[in-house]
Amino acid sequence: MSISVVAHRGDSEAARENTLEAFRRAVEADVDWIELDVRTTADGHSIVLHDATTLRLWGRPSEVARMTLDEVQELGLPGCRIPTLAESLQTVTMANAELGRGVGVLVDTVDPADALVALRTVRSNAHELHVRWFGATDAMLAIREADEGAVVAYNHPGGTLDADLLNRLRPDTINVEWVLATAELAETVHGMCRSLAVWTVDDAEAMAWLVQIGVDAITTNRPRLLRELLRHDISPLSVAWTDATQLAGRAGITEETACWIAVARDLAEWTNGFTRTSALGTIRTKAHAADVVTEVDEAVERHVREVIAASFPDHLVVGEELGGRPEAARPVWYLDPVDGTTNLANRLPWTSMSLALAVDDRPLVAVVCQPWLGQVYLAAEGLGATTNGRPAEVRRADGLAGRTVLTELDAHRPWEGMGSFVSGLADEHATTRVLGSGTLAMAAVGLGWAAGALVHRFNPIDHLAGSLISHEAGAVVLAQDGSRQLFPSTGGLLVAAPGVEQQLVRIWGDARS
Repeated sequence: MSISVVAHRGDSEAARENTLEAFRRAVEADVDWIELDVRTTADGHSIVLHDATTLRLWGRPSEVARMTLDEVQELGLPGCRIPTLAESLQTVTMANAELGRGVGVLVDTVDPADALVALRTVRSNAHELHVRWFGATDAMLAIREADEGAVVAYNHPGGTLDADLLNRLRPDTINVEWVLATAELAETVHGMCRSLAVWTVDDAEAMAWLVQIGVDAITTNRPRLLRELLRHDISPLSVAWTDATQLAGRAGITEETACWIAVARDLAEWTNGFTRTSALGTIRTKAHAADVVTEVDEAVERHVREVIAASFPDHLVVGEELGGRPEAARPVWYLDPVDGTTNLANRLPWTSMSLALAVDDRPLVAVVCQPWLGQVYLAAEGLGATTNGRPAEVRRADGLAGRTVLTELDAHRPWEGMGSFVSGLADEHATTRVLGSGTLAMAAVGLGWAAGALVHRFNPIDHLAGSLISHEAGAVVLAQDGSRQLFPSTGGLLVAAPGVEQQLVRIWGDARS
């Protein structure tokens, strides 16, 4: 099934919305349609602007309907101004010609008078463009009355579709807010020989679900992300936020496994919000003065334990703050509620929560979250890894020169051989970084942030989740003896992009000796 990518007000992730630059960038992003909004100035010109005033984007609390075109185009800076609809149509036409594209324009309007002014402009300036009309029903009825051949959409507010209205309007597309979309609605709309379009969707998880239920067009502020997802296989993990039955069916796994994944993902999302917004409370020390713990660490661990106990009563938890012991053949969740507590205590925005499910030495599910980026990294055995639903994939590295390799301290001190390891990397023109979260270091290779990552002593609480994420993304994970394994019983662990693993093994070996 072909799904249309609709750039909401142009590529508004790359440029200010509804500007000529946003429209040019949208054509570059290989979208199918550009959605833009129209208003009419006091002197009768159709301009491209969503709001009734120029306050939000342009800093002047003036009503567009009371402004002349000259007054409107005084706002902004050269190269970034409110364009006319005519300029916008010409810009898309020229960009199509330059790049060999066939991007169409969706004109969105809420007012019948604005619609009719825009229609006259389109007739004069869009001879080489496909143009469709979206917006309020009254505006679409005005377009239909003025032009029998216009292609219009019906913005459906939910509930039962109005057959009489559809007969009057004759839309080719039913357009709904994405939270109203269902597989049943898609089936109904397709049965009427119409397309189902949704607005406005900006995260990969929602995009993946909408693709799965059968929508025909998705309007988004992130057209490059949507195009990337459509060009590649969408990860089944992208629908982990819906329900276990859907995930199990899409991924070909048992509902039990799907429940493990879904709970892990939801716990990470909860942790992101809690960690970002909670007071640190009393900051205490544990083994020594550099080993700190906050009330956030303890609260997150208690919450995770409570959810796991309620969801999976036969599972065990081994945590950083409250301890626990694994048992043979029992499912065990390894948890670090705040990996990077020193960073958190010093307000450095680089911390994570690390949670991995394993049976004995076999990791099954892993989730890591980065609260300050608002990201959730999820992996499951055999299902790959995702970042907020976007598939993660490691690219092969041809060498270490110019690349970064991560490592972590031994608590607050360098680990034995760390200086030699850094020197060995420097000889290869690679740079070392110590960022303060071991699980993020392990995950970083899979996320494309580093060519390698090394911890001198593996601990499943701190490192198992990150290493499974990188492994599922295609990284090479090696124990200290050079064997491929994710859960070594002793020694350190190396994660590397394919192509540089042997260089890193050699440098690590030289450092140890």
